Amino acid sequence: MPRFPLRLLVILVVIGLAHGATADDGDYSRPGAYVSGGLGVAWSSSSSSFPGVPEQHWETDPELNLAVGWRENERLAMELEMAWIPSSEGIDYGNWLFGVNGKFFLLEDRIQPYLVLGANGYWAKPPGAKAHEVDWGFRNGIGVDYYLDDHWAVGVETSFVWGVGNVWKNYILETGVSATYRF
Repeated sequence: MPRFPLRLLVILVVIGLAHGATADDGDYSRPGAYVSGGLGVAWSSSSSSFPGVPEQHWETDPELNLAVGWRENERLAMELEMAWIPSSEGIDYGNWLFGVNGKFFLLEDRIQPYLVLGANGYWAKPPGAKAHEVDWGFRNGIGVDYYLDDHWAVGVETSFVWGVGNVWKNYILETGVSATYRF
């Protein structure tokens, strides 16, 4: 074999290997810890199940969301989440959610749509109520994460939370954006 084609072949192999090592093929579905924070809009219902509260109506309020999680594999992540939805009636009103969510990813590429299911401790005090009520809430929703690189992702999620027991007939529809850092 002449030297020129052999050298060309070696150069092409080296370039190919170097490109493969630097190509942005990130492992976006790798196992590991992550933290996430987001802002959104929540449509919350006040409830006729609280004494002294008017019949159910919906109000729009901001939402702050923080989560710490673990991505188990390419399809499953578990997270601890805190969400605060202050009321336009003041800081004493509004809703707090502390819970555990499972995220079920449908794809493992740079764009990752997912389903979310969770259970939350639900502290609610709609405008007009005399005290907070505490019980359980359940979450279900959909979202999508877009990975900027191996560590940072931005996302959009919409979920529905409904209360049981003391917070029966209290509902929250959340839509927000988030930033996630994967360790």
